[in-house]
Amino acid sequence: MALRFFITHQIAKASNDPAAKLNCSVLEGNADDGALAPYYQQATSQLKGILMQRSGKCYGVFSDEQPIVRGLIKDWQRDEMSFQSFSKRLTEHLSSTLDRSEFEMDGYLAYFYETLVDHDKLYVFHLRHKESVSVGADMSLTETRYIDFSNTGFGVCINLTDWQQDSDSKYITFSFGRGDKPLQNHMATSIGFTDTLNTQAETEEFLSIVDQFSQTLPEEQRYEYKAKVVDYCMEHDLRGDPVVFDELADHLAAETESQPAEAFTHFIIEKKKETRQQQRDNSGLSPEQLDAQGSAMIEEAEAIKAELIPDRKQLRGFIRYSGRNKDLSISFSVNLMGEGIEFDAANKRLIVNAIPESLLNQLKGKSKYDDEG
Repeated sequence: MALRFFITHQIAKASNDPAAKLNCSVLEGNADDGALAPYYQQATSQLKGILMQRSGKCYGVFSDEQPIVRGLIKDWQRDEMSFQSFSKRLTEHLSSTLDRSEFEMDGYLAYFYETLVDHDKLYVFHLRHKESVSVGADMSLTETRYIDFSNTGFGVCINLTDWQQDSDSKYITFSFGRGDKPLQNHMATSIGFTDTLNTQAETEEFLSIVDQFSQTLPEEQRYEYKAKVVDYCMEHDLRGDPVVFDELADHLAAETESQPAEAFTHFIIEKKKETRQQQRDNSGLSPEQLDAQGSAMIEEAEAIKAELIPDRKQLRGFIRYSGRNKDLSISFSVNLMGEGIEFDAANKRLIVNAIPESLLNQLKGKSKYDDEG
């Protein structure tokens, strides 16, 4: 990683204030500044890790309705302004969208820019601080403030290379953090972000295909096969990497005694094509319109077959049933259904035939105390 710039600006906006208050940095934010470089690197590492590990991410592009942020980035990339000026003007723009609104915002906007071998990326994060107590040089207690990374708000990653080359339909990643979701949605709109990728629907379709493929395997291999698919996808999601179907197929062929990798990849492709054809047949378009869209539909089917950005919630639910309320939490593997656990649909009951030993001991112990009482 080659970190080029890192700079922060402060925004304070209360719900009853007509306008946000800004405190913009006058530093240039050069990441190779000898005194500050270690702090820049540490913060960058923390924030990129947060972005990758979050499950609440959306993928998309700049909308045509909001040209301001796109224009600022282009001016900066053409060296018509410094990174400091660019980040300051973007902060002023985002701040102005809060004026005369009931949104509250407190904290900092951190901007950093890195150049990689294949891609240049711009990041924007909403940081919050936390107050605590530390021991001073004279051994007395003193108040201190520090960045509360665990309470980071929204985060944005813009792949500038893909955007400039117009080679990707998901060059912006917007991640939701803790805090006010309406505020974060407002910021996504103010940046000009529009999502183009429905990860939930695509993951649901992919897992349905995996389930169908597993039915072609011996019964004793089916659950293990699906579990390994989920493990592989979860690992890549936590790293922030897409799941490439060919690579997944090779991994599964090496890890399991199943069919060759080519069979799995071919099965996914054919099922996706079938789905697209069904969508086309059910579109209600005239034969002439279908002919006009035919080549585009084929190109779409070919384009989406290569990889998947998975939805973590869908992955977890593929091999486990789970649910909770304030008094009860239940989670178990789907392969227990019908054996260790039975579902009585008519009476909305679960019958557990194989209670975990630790829970069984607790229940026995509680029963003993109840009898003594």
